[in-house]
Amino acid sequence: MTGPRKRPILAVAGTLVAVGAVAAGCGVPGASVAATAPTTIGAQWRSFRADVTGIRPGSDDRSLFVQVALPGKDPGCVREPRIEQVVEAKTDIRADVVYSTRPAAGGCQDKVPAELRLTTAEPIADRTVILNADTGNAWHRLGAGWGHCDRQGACTPPADHCDPAWIGAAVSAAGAESPGTTRACVPGWLIVDVLKHHTEPPSRTAFRWSDTGWTSFAQAGSAGCAEILAAEPKFPVALCRALPAPA
Repeated sequence: MTGPRKRPILAVAGTLVAVGAVAAGCGVPGASVAATAPTTIGAQWRSFRADVTGIRPGSDDRSLFVQVALPGKDPGCVREPRIEQVVEAKTDIRADVVYSTRPAAGGCQDKVPAELRLTTAEPIADRTVILNADTGNAWHRLGAGWGHCDRQGACTPPADHCDPAWIGAAVSAAGAESPGTTRACVPGWLIVDVLKHHTEPPSRTAFRWSDTGWTSFAQAGSAGCAEILAAEPKFPVALCRALPAPA
């Protein structure tokens, strides 16, 4: 569930903790630029709250990756996506997830994905995370991942092993810099193409389900099943037979 859309921020201040931030005229991480030149008009940039689409664990106990949908695909649509006004309390962490944009002639209606890094002074532990003052859609640690509680207040890990909360936790545990691309997922098996470092090519990681979540058992750099089956002959061939090389 996403937060409220395009609510102006009257004051933009605080600590900048976003990674992959986009300077004016630069593309958003994960976006493919469709226009050869910006189509934005006017000079006044205004700040808005971003649509939050997910959260996945960070690389340590004081960080999270906040997944957002930003205006695109024109490189002039957005700049300075960031996390501001981080306020920590004993039971919760509150922050604003914002970006700057300006009136556009076109090309900014589509949404492109991006991730921002939220860092805290103290370990996040089981504290609730409230973004953009959206208390109705607070984020809770659910097993290995993050998600929302139901209307009755029950906060239990998703029953679906292919839920984004479980997959996000698996990708983070694999040391990926980005959410990755899920190639196949069934209750007991998962394949994700991940980028562990921007200077390295993408790699394919295969996971098996255990009582505590997804556990990686194979890395592959080629198309098909050979490398995965070499590590686990019981892996379902139908899930990997037609896969291209990692991308």
